[in-house]
Amino acid sequence: MADERNSNIPGLLVLTGILVFVWAVWKESYSLRTIVEGILLTALALFITNRYLLKARYEEVFRLNPLTALRYVIVLLGEIFKSGVHAMHVTLAGRINVGVVDLPSRITDPFRGVLVANAITLTPGTVTIDHKQGTFKVIWIECLTTDPEEAAEMIKGSFERVFEPRGGRRSSFEEPDA
Repeated sequence: MADERNSNIPGLLVLTGILVFVWAVWKESYSLRTIVEGILLTALALFITNRYLLKARYEEVFRLNPLTALRYVIVLLGEIFKSGVHAMHVTLAGRINVGVVDLPSRITDPFRGVLVANAITLTPGTVTIDHKQGTFKVIWIECLTTDPEEAAEMIKGSFERVFEPRGGRRSSFEEPDA
């Protein structure tokens, strides 16, 4: 049991560092007081989350390879910019054609599914209104097609590809990265 706890320390330190950095950015301060606040709030949040909110340890539930997380953020920022410009063009050109589409998904891991659903919502012009394993229901301001596969590629294709296995390591989306 002690070995299991000690094996989580490096991951816990990395997560703490990331969350403290996010706290400092939000506070727009890197003072010692802000860093200490960040450490205390991170410790409290992790304790409450592990103890009362999750059925398993967060390291097991929210497991994501750092390179995959970085790819996700890069793709998300690129798509937000690209879709923002496109949404402005569609709006100014008066081509708004709002529709609701059901998008099939190969992602079976709930955490990764939520990441894709959030990415769709953060992208201008689309909002995820429902997510169940295997499908996303999305409002789309420029509904170009009602074909589920075609719409899925247009709306969430780049996000879902972030989580596809690289180099043939696995054949399923459900296994978290190590």
